[in-house]
Amino acid sequence: MDESISLDLEQSFGELNECVLVTNSDRTIRFVNRAMESLLQVSREDIQGKTTERFFADAEQFSKMGELYHAPAEKRHRDVQVLELVRGDGTTISAEVVSAPLYDTGQNLIGLLFIARDLSERQALENKLSDIALTLEDALDAIIEGFAIFDSEDRLIICNDNYREIYAHSAPAIFPGNRFEDILRYGLNKNQYDTGGLSDDDWIEERLECHRAADGTVIEQNLADGRWLRVSETRTRSGRTAGIRADITELKKARAEAEIAYRNLSLMADNITASVTEIDTDGHCVFVNKTACEWFDGSPESLLGTRLRDRLPWKERESVRTVLQEAHKGRKVSGEFGLHFPDGVFRECQIDCNPRIAEDGTVEGIVILVSDITDRKKTERTLAELYAITSTRELGHEDKIAEILRLGTEHFDLPFGIISHVIDDHYTITHAQSPNGELVPGSSFPLGNTYCTLTLEADGPLATANAANSLFATHPCYENFALETYIGAPLLVDGIVHGTVNFSAPDVRKRPFSPADIQIVRQFADWVGHEIARQRDHQALMDAKINLERVASIDDLTQILNRRAFLERANTEIQRYRRTKRPFTAVMMDIDKFKQINDLHGHAAGDEILKLFADVVGGALRAVDVFGRVGGEEFCMILHHTTMDEAMLVCERLRVKIMEECQLDHVTQTVTCSMGLASAAREDVEFSTLMQKADTALYEAKATGRNKCVAHHADPETTRIF
Repeated sequence: MDESISLDLEQSFGELNECVLVTNSDRTIRFVNRAMESLLQVSREDIQGKTTERFFADAEQFSKMGELYHAPAEKRHRDVQVLELVRGDGTTISAEVVSAPLYDTGQNLIGLLFIARDLSERQALENKLSDIALTLEDALDAIIEGFAIFDSEDRLIICNDNYREIYAHSAPAIFPGNRFEDILRYGLNKNQYDTGGLSDDDWIEERLECHRAADGTVIEQNLADGRWLRVSETRTRSGRTAGIRADITELKKARAEAEIAYRNLSLMADNITASVTEIDTDGHCVFVNKTACEWFDGSPESLLGTRLRDRLPWKERESVRTVLQEAHKGRKVSGEFGLHFPDGVFRECQIDCNPRIAEDGTVEGIVILVSDITDRKKTERTLAELYAITSTRELGHEDKIAEILRLGTEHFDLPFGIISHVIDDHYTITHAQSPNGELVPGSSFPLGNTYCTLTLEADGPLATANAANSLFATHPCYENFALETYIGAPLLVDGIVHGTVNFSAPDVRKRPFSPADIQIVRQFADWVGHEIARQRDHQALMDAKINLERVASIDDLTQILNRRAFLERANTEIQRYRRTKRPFTAVMMDIDKFKQINDLHGHAAGDEILKLFADVVGGALRAVDVFGRVGGEEFCMILHHTTMDEAMLVCERLRVKIMEECQLDHVTQTVTCSMGLASAAREDVEFSTLMQKADTALYEAKATGRNKCVAHHADPETTRIF
């Protein structure tokens, strides 16, 4: 691998945030960039010319990676390898590594290029947010990019396998030494490109013009098979052209569905990421993105050439100055700071300073990425305090509710917090937080005059940071109280709407509510509802204490509700149904030919089957469903908030599950179950009438062949009466 290629690698990858390492074909290290030096905690001078074996914690991994050198063109180079690496300071880290073969002009393997990512932080996050981490990992694994380097005469020097796969029709022409134009024409002759109606010559000339410019401009290229590529080509300092190809087909499809949102990718990046600026060695701004302009309250014209740091309060300037000093020494520096920006917003920020290093090794500028982590930090603190409030035994129910309300006003930085109880069209304040006691518990209002009527209609959290410019503007509450900021959520107690939890202010909120805020107010509502329910449950438990101590509720064999306990719960469900009209279905269940099992295999085997049956069925039900043993081999369950059709689907799945999972090796008979279903109706004042209907349907199931589910049919005369 000659020195010019090493120079190209340095220019292409030296300042890359990704960790890059290049080896010769004999596995000796040829090149590492600064990010890789930092990852491995070594200097390039100490490791160049040496093998990579010293960095492998597992010798078998080192041996296995050697297979890449024997079959460099295989697709496994695209596979992500997770390696345990030993760094220069002796510590061990996990790294995600991908590789690509490198060829000389004779198509001979001259080495491999490795790109590594430190997995330590990701693995830590995966312990808390594994779903999100897995989704992110899948998305990264799905990204396929290709790169190629052409010499000053426009002849191919090096490309990776991804580049060849992207241009599959041109693959026979993609070999070192062939000209870029010849590769283009070969693919054009193979109908690889969509020329957009241009003639072949005009299309070639237009494409070559962009290629020769190699100014980093991103163009989008349409292939004849419908794929779209993002093409970026840059001229290296040695006069060569480095190009990257990325498949953006899915992105183009998304653009077609949301043309406005994806019309300008750079604008989208400006709006959704962070402040990105670059300063020279004197601290003057030489680049500023849209987000930075918003935060520093200026236009690019007014900010370029100025010292952005001078626009911060002096104490904050001092704290940021220490980070910049480290970056000016050529070190990549990060830190978290609270900053008051000129736009009037206080933000907790993650600042990453990346020095730009010139060829002579001096720092010629610093790229500064400032990410707003206010919501994350505030959410972390709020959730931690919410956990402390809800888990302590030092506070009673009322104190916990008051503390949750106080925490909400602090989190949202809003003066008024309310917990309401809604009965019909009446809205009553039950708990309140306000600066001067303006809100008095016990005060009542017509529900229609409060924003909470919108929240209850939405059946979920609702928020506005500027009511005058939202649907809230025409609401009576805005006309009466002029509340500009509001966030609230329905408050449910035992699944029934109790009221709302809401926070408000008369002023417009400078920061819009984030998705995390929506989840936080939902959490507040859930926990307040939980505390209110606990208050009710506590009283109910006290009332039932004597009865619970007198009557055991659990069946000794199956560890599910016994007949008495089940019937008590069932009658409660009947009363709930008569209040709320929410449907539920009772299901009588009987193990088929259970006496035959006892007679042939003994009662011990029968007991095993009863326990297994209870475990399988109980494990498949929801927490809100009720399940009990009401006889020897007879069971009954109540499927909460379930119609007959929905219950039949559940029972059919259970019937199959029982056949699959309730079998014992030493019992030759196949264990099956018959079920009778009956949905609650207005005439079911007591559960016994509903149970009798289900039992009738069960009898029909047994009489017509067993191992089936049968629904009870309502008496026509009764139907007419009701």
